Amino acid sequence: MSEKQYRDKIASIKKQQAAGEAGLAKVRSAAAKHRSDAAKELAKITPKTSASMARSYQRNAESAEKKALAEDVKIKNYSKKLGSLAGDLATAESNLDREVRAAARKAENDRKAAERRAEQEANQRRTRERRHAQEIARLSSPTVRYVHEVREIPTPKPEVLRVLYLTANPEMNLRTEVEVRDVQQAVRKATHRDLIEISYRPAATPEDLLDGLNDLRPHVVHFSGHAGNAAVLFDNASVDTPDSRKVTFDLLARVLDATTSPPAMLVLNGCDTLDGAEVLLDSTPVVIAMAAEITDLAASAFAARFYSAIASAQPIGPAVRQGAVALDLAGLNEGWKPTVSAREDVKLEQLVLVRPTPE
Repeated sequence: MSEKQYRDKIASIKKQQAAGEAGLAKVRSAAAKHRSDAAKELAKITPKTSASMARSYQRNAESAEKKALAEDVKIKNYSKKLGSLAGDLATAESNLDREVRAAARKAENDRKAAERRAEQEANQRRTRERRHAQEIARLSSPTVRYVHEVREIPTPKPEVLRVLYLTANPEMNLRTEVEVRDVQQAVRKATHRDLIEISYRPAATPEDLLDGLNDLRPHVVHFSGHAGNAAVLFDNASVDTPDSRKVTFDLLARVLDATTSPPAMLVLNGCDTLDGAEVLLDSTPVVIAMAAEITDLAASAFAARFYSAIASAQPIGPAVRQGAVALDLAGLNEGWKPTVSAREDVKLEQLVLVRPTPE
Protein backbone atom coordinates (compact mmCIF):
# COMPACT_ATOMS: atom_id res chain seq x y z
CA MET A 1 0.00 0.00 0.00
CA SER A 2 1.06 3.58 -0.57
CA GLU A 3 1.71 6.17 2.11
CA LYS A 4 -1.61 7.84 1.30
CA GLN A 5 -3.50 4.54 1.59
CA TYR A 6 -1.97 3.87 5.02
CA ARG A 7 -2.90 7.37 6.20
CA ASP A 8 -6.45 6.89 4.94
CA LYS A 9 -6.64 3.54 6.73
CA ILE A 10 -5.39 5.07 10.00
CA ALA A 11 -7.97 7.85 9.72
CA SER A 12 -10.70 5.25 9.12
CA ILE A 13 -9.61 3.18 12.13
CA LYS A 14 -9.57 6.23 14.39
CA LYS A 15 -13.02 7.15 13.18
CA GLN A 16 -14.23 3.64 14.02
CA GLN A 17 -12.55 3.89 17.45
CA ALA A 18 -14.31 7.15 18.19
CA ALA A 19 -17.65 5.60 17.25
CA GLY A 20 -16.86 2.52 19.35
CA GLU A 21 -15.87 4.58 22.41
CA ALA A 22 -19.11 6.55 22.12
CA GLY A 23 -21.12 3.33 21.81
CA LEU A 24 -19.29 1.77 24.77
CA ALA A 25 -20.01 4.78 26.95
CA LYS A 26 -23.64 4.63 25.95
CA VAL A 27 -24.16 0.95 26.81
CA ARG A 28 -22.21 1.31 30.09
CA SER A 29 -24.52 4.15 31.05
CA ALA A 30 -27.55 2.04 30.15
CA ALA A 31 -26.28 -0.94 32.22
CA ALA A 32 -25.67 1.31 35.22
CA LYS A 33 -29.14 2.80 34.93
CA HIS A 34 -30.80 -0.63 34.76
CA ARG A 35 -28.90 -1.80 37.85
CA SER A 36 -29.84 1.40 39.63
CA ASP A 37 -33.47 0.76 38.73
CA ALA A 38 -33.17 -2.82 40.05
CA ALA A 39 -31.72 -1.58 43.33
CA LYS A 40 -34.51 0.97 43.70
CA GLU A 41 -37.16 -1.72 43.17
CA LEU A 42 -35.57 -3.98 45.78
CA ALA A 43 -35.34 -1.08 48.21
CA LYS A 44 -39.11 -0.73 48.09
CA ILE A 45 -39.51 -4.11 49.81
CA THR A 46 -39.87 -3.59 53.55
CA PRO A 47 -41.34 -5.68 56.36
CA LYS A 48 -44.57 -3.78 55.94
CA THR A 49 -44.79 -4.52 52.18
CA SER A 50 -47.48 -6.96 51.26
CA ALA A 51 -46.53 -10.25 49.67
CA SER A 52 -48.12 -9.37 46.34
CA MET A 53 -46.36 -6.00 46.14
CA ALA A 54 -43.07 -7.56 47.20
CA ARG A 55 -43.36 -10.05 44.34
CA SER A 56 -44.11 -7.18 41.95
CA TYR A 57 -41.04 -5.22 43.11
CA GLN A 58 -38.94 -8.39 42.84
CA ARG A 59 -40.10 -8.97 39.25
CA ASN A 60 -39.32 -5.36 38.36
CA ALA A 61 -35.85 -5.71 39.85
CA GLU A 62 -35.19 -8.94 37.95
CA SER A 63 -36.37 -7.33 34.71
CA ALA A 64 -34.06 -4.37 35.22
CA GLU A 65 -31.14 -6.71 36.02
CA LYS A 66 -31.89 -8.71 32.87
CA LYS A 67 -31.67 -5.53 30.84
CA ALA A 68 -28.41 -4.68 32.56
CA LEU A 69 -27.00 -8.12 31.62
CA ALA A 70 -27.99 -7.50 27.98
CA GLU A 71 -26.04 -4.24 28.07
CA ASP A 72 -23.10 -6.15 29.60
CA VAL A 73 -23.01 -8.31 26.44
CA LYS A 74 -22.87 -5.16 24.33
CA ILE A 75 -20.09 -3.79 26.55
CA LYS A 76 -18.10 -6.96 25.97
CA ASN A 77 -18.59 -6.74 22.18
CA TYR A 78 -17.60 -3.08 22.09
CA SER A 79 -14.51 -3.79 24.20
CA LYS A 80 -13.51 -6.66 21.92
CA LYS A 81 -13.99 -4.51 18.81
CA LEU A 82 -12.00 -1.64 20.31
CA GLY A 83 -9.21 -4.01 21.22
CA SER A 84 -9.12 -5.29 17.64
CA LEU A 85 -9.12 -1.73 16.29
CA ALA A 86 -6.24 -0.83 18.61
CA GLY A 87 -4.23 -3.70 17.12
CA ASP A 88 -5.14 -2.66 13.58
CA LEU A 89 -4.15 0.93 14.35
CA ALA A 90 -0.77 -0.12 15.75
CA THR A 91 -0.11 -2.25 12.65
CA ALA A 92 -1.20 0.51 10.27
CA GLU A 93 0.93 3.12 12.06
CA SER A 94 3.91 0.76 11.96
CA ASN A 95 3.36 0.15 8.24
CA LEU A 96 3.00 3.89 7.64
CA ASP A 97 6.25 4.57 9.46
CA ARG A 98 7.98 1.90 7.37
CA GLU A 99 6.48 3.34 4.17
CA VAL A 100 7.53 6.90 5.09
CA ARG A 101 11.08 5.75 5.78
CA ALA A 102 11.13 3.74 2.54
CA ALA A 103 9.81 6.73 0.59
CA ALA A 104 12.47 8.94 2.14
CA ARG A 105 15.18 6.44 1.18
CA LYS A 106 13.78 6.20 -2.36
CA ALA A 107 13.62 9.99 -2.67
CA GLU A 108 17.21 10.28 -1.54
CA ASN A 109 18.32 7.53 -3.93
CA ASP A 110 16.38 9.17 -6.76
CA ARG A 111 17.99 12.51 -5.95
CA LYS A 112 21.46 11.00 -6.03
CA ALA A 113 20.65 9.12 -9.25
CA ALA A 114 19.33 12.33 -10.82
CA GLU A 115 22.51 14.13 -9.84
CA ARG A 116 24.59 11.34 -11.38
CA ARG A 117 22.50 11.42 -14.58
CA ALA A 118 22.75 15.19 -14.75
CA GLU A 119 26.52 15.00 -14.36
CA GLN A 120 26.76 12.28 -17.01
CA GLU A 121 24.51 14.23 -19.38
CA ALA A 122 26.55 17.39 -18.80
CA ASN A 123 29.74 15.48 -19.63
CA GLN A 124 28.12 13.97 -22.72
CA ARG A 125 26.80 17.37 -23.79
CA ARG A 126 30.22 18.95 -23.42
CA THR A 127 31.71 16.12 -25.46
CA ARG A 128 29.07 16.53 -28.19
CA GLU A 129 29.56 20.28 -28.23
CA ARG A 130 33.31 19.83 -28.66
CA ARG A 131 32.69 17.38 -31.50
CA HIS A 132 30.18 19.78 -33.04
CA ALA A 133 32.62 22.70 -32.83
CA GLN A 134 35.31 20.54 -34.43
CA GLU A 135 32.91 19.50 -37.21
CA ILE A 136 31.83 23.09 -37.90
CA ALA A 137 35.45 24.18 -37.92
CA ARG A 138 36.27 21.36 -40.34
CA LEU A 139 33.39 22.38 -42.62
CA SER A 140 34.45 26.03 -42.44
CA SER A 141 38.19 25.64 -42.99
CA PRO A 142 39.98 23.98 -45.93
CA THR A 143 42.48 21.26 -45.15
CA VAL A 144 46.00 22.04 -46.42
CA ARG A 145 48.41 19.22 -46.92
CA TYR A 146 52.05 20.09 -47.45
CA VAL A 147 53.87 17.91 -49.97
CA HIS A 148 57.54 18.61 -50.60
CA GLU A 149 57.34 17.76 -54.27
CA VAL A 150 54.53 20.28 -54.97
CA ARG A 151 55.58 23.95 -55.06
CA GLU A 152 52.07 25.38 -55.63
CA ILE A 153 49.31 24.11 -53.41
CA PRO A 154 45.86 24.25 -55.05
CA THR A 155 42.94 25.43 -52.93
CA PRO A 156 41.13 22.30 -51.75
CA LYS A 157 37.53 21.80 -52.71
CA PRO A 158 35.03 22.43 -49.90
CA GLU A 159 33.28 19.44 -48.39
CA VAL A 160 29.92 18.59 -49.88
CA LEU A 161 26.99 18.98 -47.47
CA ARG A 162 25.48 15.52 -47.05
CA VAL A 163 21.71 15.34 -46.44
CA LEU A 164 20.03 12.05 -45.47
CA TYR A 165 16.43 12.51 -46.65
CA LEU A 166 14.09 9.93 -45.08
CA THR A 167 10.40 9.60 -45.96
CA ALA A 168 7.78 7.22 -44.55
CA ASN A 169 4.20 6.88 -45.75
CA PRO A 170 2.86 3.40 -44.91
CA GLU A 171 -0.72 4.64 -45.08
CA MET A 172 -0.14 5.93 -48.64
CA ASN A 173 -1.87 9.23 -47.88
CA LEU A 174 1.08 11.61 -48.20
CA ARG A 175 2.88 12.91 -51.30
CA THR A 176 6.36 12.63 -49.86
CA GLU A 177 7.90 11.59 -53.19
CA VAL A 178 6.65 14.84 -54.73
CA GLU A 179 8.22 16.76 -51.86
CA VAL A 180 11.59 15.09 -52.53
CA ARG A 181 11.31 15.81 -56.27
CA ASP A 182 10.57 19.49 -55.56
CA VAL A 183 13.54 19.71 -53.21
CA GLN A 184 15.88 18.09 -55.74
CA GLN A 185 14.70 20.42 -58.50
CA ALA A 186 15.12 23.47 -56.24
CA VAL A 187 18.64 22.43 -55.29
CA ARG A 188 19.61 21.84 -58.94
CA LYS A 189 18.76 25.51 -59.63
CA ALA A 190 20.75 26.79 -56.64
CA THR A 191 24.06 28.62 -56.94
CA HIS A 192 26.15 25.99 -55.21
CA ARG A 193 24.22 22.89 -56.25
CA ASP A 194 27.47 20.91 -56.51
CA LEU A 195 28.12 21.41 -52.81
CA ILE A 196 25.02 19.63 -51.51
CA GLU A 197 24.24 15.94 -51.90
CA ILE A 198 20.77 14.60 -51.05
CA SER A 199 20.57 10.87 -50.36
CA TYR A 200 16.91 9.80 -50.54
CA ARG A 201 15.57 6.86 -48.52
CA PRO A 202 11.85 6.21 -49.28
CA ALA A 203 9.70 3.93 -47.08
CA ALA A 204 12.38 4.44 -44.47
CA THR A 205 12.67 2.19 -41.43
CA PRO A 206 14.54 3.05 -38.21
CA GLU A 207 17.27 0.72 -39.45
CA ASP A 208 17.59 2.84 -42.62
CA LEU A 209 18.36 5.80 -40.36
CA LEU A 210 21.10 3.86 -38.58
CA ASP A 211 22.53 2.62 -41.90
CA GLY A 212 22.44 6.16 -43.30
CA LEU A 213 24.31 7.52 -40.27
CA ASN A 214 27.00 4.86 -40.76
CA ASP A 215 27.25 5.00 -44.57
CA LEU A 216 26.91 8.73 -45.22
CA ARG A 217 27.99 10.51 -42.04
CA PRO A 218 25.30 13.09 -42.91
CA HIS A 219 25.49 16.68 -41.77
CA VAL A 220 21.70 16.97 -42.03
CA VAL A 221 19.04 14.35 -41.30
CA HIS A 222 15.59 15.11 -42.72
CA PHE A 223 12.43 13.16 -41.90
CA SER A 224 9.18 13.68 -43.79
CA GLY A 225 6.07 11.74 -42.78
CA HIS A 226 3.51 11.33 -40.04
CA ALA A 227 4.39 12.37 -36.50
CA GLY A 228 2.91 13.61 -33.22
CA ASN A 229 2.98 13.00 -29.46
CA ALA A 230 6.77 13.47 -29.38
CA ALA A 231 7.39 10.68 -31.89
CA VAL A 232 7.83 10.05 -35.62
CA LEU A 233 6.35 7.13 -37.55
CA PHE A 234 8.74 5.15 -39.72
CA ASP A 235 7.79 2.39 -42.20
CA ASN A 236 7.79 -1.32 -41.40
CA ALA A 237 9.11 -2.17 -44.90
CA SER A 238 6.34 -4.74 -45.48
CA VAL A 239 4.86 -5.05 -48.98
CA ASP A 240 1.68 -6.94 -48.09
CA THR A 241 1.00 -5.59 -44.57
CA PRO A 242 2.30 -2.01 -44.50
CA ASP A 243 2.25 -0.34 -41.11
CA SER A 244 4.06 2.34 -39.15
CA ARG A 245 6.79 1.93 -36.52
CA LYS A 246 6.74 4.54 -33.77
CA VAL A 247 10.06 6.01 -32.64
CA THR A 248 9.80 8.42 -29.72
CA PHE A 249 11.96 11.54 -29.58
CA ASP A 250 13.91 10.07 -26.64
CA LEU A 251 14.77 7.01 -28.71
CA LEU A 252 15.44 9.12 -31.81
CA ALA A 253 17.92 11.20 -29.81
CA ARG A 254 19.72 8.00 -28.78
CA VAL A 255 19.86 6.84 -32.40
CA LEU A 256 21.36 10.16 -33.57
CA ASP A 257 23.89 10.06 -30.75
CA ALA A 258 24.96 6.48 -31.52
CA THR A 259 27.68 7.63 -33.93
CA THR A 260 31.03 9.37 -33.74
CA SER A 261 29.71 12.19 -35.95
CA PRO A 262 26.11 13.16 -35.09
CA PRO A 263 24.35 15.40 -37.62
CA ALA A 264 24.63 19.17 -37.29
CA MET A 265 20.91 19.61 -38.01
CA LEU A 266 17.69 17.61 -37.86
CA VAL A 267 14.62 18.59 -39.89
CA LEU A 268 11.25 17.07 -38.90
CA ASN A 269 8.85 17.93 -41.72
CA GLY A 270 5.75 16.42 -40.11
CA CYS A 271 2.71 17.44 -38.11
CA ASP A 272 3.14 18.46 -34.45
CA THR A 273 6.86 17.69 -34.27
CA LEU A 274 7.78 20.70 -32.14
CA ASP A 275 6.22 19.42 -28.91
CA GLY A 276 8.91 17.60 -26.94
CA ALA A 277 11.62 18.20 -29.58
CA GLU A 278 13.95 19.91 -27.08
CA VAL A 279 15.24 16.48 -26.00
CA LEU A 280 16.74 16.10 -29.49
CA LEU A 281 19.11 19.02 -28.85
CA ASP A 282 21.18 16.67 -26.72
CA SER A 283 22.14 14.85 -29.94
CA THR A 284 22.07 17.55 -32.62
CA PRO A 285 22.69 21.31 -32.23
CA VAL A 286 19.81 22.45 -34.45
CA VAL A 287 16.26 21.06 -34.77
CA ILE A 288 13.65 22.39 -37.20
CA ALA A 289 10.12 21.22 -36.39
CA MET A 290 6.48 22.08 -36.96
CA ALA A 291 4.14 23.31 -34.20
CA ALA A 292 0.87 22.19 -35.82
CA GLU A 293 -0.63 20.11 -38.62
CA ILE A 294 0.65 20.80 -42.13
CA THR A 295 -0.54 19.88 -45.60
CA ASP A 296 1.49 18.08 -48.26
CA LEU A 297 1.62 21.22 -50.36
CA ALA A 298 2.88 23.39 -47.52
CA ALA A 299 5.48 20.81 -46.42
CA SER A 300 6.79 20.55 -49.98
CA ALA A 301 6.89 24.32 -50.53
CA PHE A 302 8.78 24.91 -47.29
CA ALA A 303 11.32 22.12 -47.87
CA ALA A 304 12.06 23.16 -51.48
CA ARG A 305 12.70 26.80 -50.59
CA PHE A 306 14.63 25.94 -47.43
CA TYR A 307 17.11 23.66 -49.18
CA SER A 308 17.39 26.06 -52.12
CA ALA A 309 18.51 28.73 -49.66
CA ILE A 310 20.91 26.34 -47.92
CA ALA A 311 22.42 25.40 -51.32
CA SER A 312 22.84 29.13 -52.02
CA ALA A 313 25.11 29.46 -48.95
CA GLN A 314 22.46 31.15 -46.80
CA PRO A 315 22.73 30.68 -43.00
CA ILE A 316 20.13 28.49 -41.34
CA GLY A 317 18.14 31.40 -39.88
CA PRO A 318 17.50 33.16 -43.22
CA ALA A 319 16.91 29.79 -44.93
CA VAL A 320 14.07 29.01 -42.51
CA ARG A 321 12.61 32.45 -43.02
CA GLN A 322 12.74 31.98 -46.80
CA GLY A 323 10.84 28.70 -46.40
CA ALA A 324 8.19 30.48 -44.31
CA VAL A 325 7.93 33.33 -46.82
CA ALA A 326 7.49 30.82 -49.64
CA LEU A 327 4.32 29.57 -47.94
CA ASP A 328 2.84 33.08 -47.83
CA LEU A 329 3.85 33.79 -51.43
CA ALA A 330 2.07 30.62 -52.48
CA GLY A 331 -1.06 31.67 -50.58
CA LEU A 332 -0.63 28.82 -48.07
CA ASN A 333 -1.42 30.86 -44.96
CA GLU A 334 -2.31 27.83 -42.84
CA GLY A 335 -1.59 29.50 -39.51
CA TRP A 336 1.66 27.64 -38.84
CA LYS A 337 5.31 28.39 -39.30
CA PRO A 338 8.40 26.19 -38.99
CA THR A 339 10.20 26.63 -35.68
CA VAL A 340 13.95 26.41 -35.11
CA SER A 341 15.31 25.15 -31.80
CA ALA A 342 19.04 25.40 -31.18
CA ARG A 343 21.60 25.14 -28.44
CA GLU A 344 22.60 28.36 -26.75
CA ASP A 345 26.02 28.45 -28.41
CA VAL A 346 24.62 28.12 -31.96
CA LYS A 347 24.24 31.36 -33.93
CA LEU A 348 21.60 30.60 -36.53
CA GLU A 349 22.16 33.88 -38.37
CA GLN A 350 25.81 32.95 -38.98
CA LEU A 351 25.82 29.16 -39.27
CA VAL A 352 26.32 28.37 -42.98
CA LEU A 353 26.27 24.69 -43.96
CA VAL A 354 27.33 25.17 -47.59
CA ARG A 355 30.59 27.07 -47.91
CA PRO A 356 31.95 27.62 -51.42
CA THR A 357 35.68 27.98 -52.06
CA PRO A 358 36.75 31.65 -51.79
CA GLU A 359 37.88 33.06 -55.14
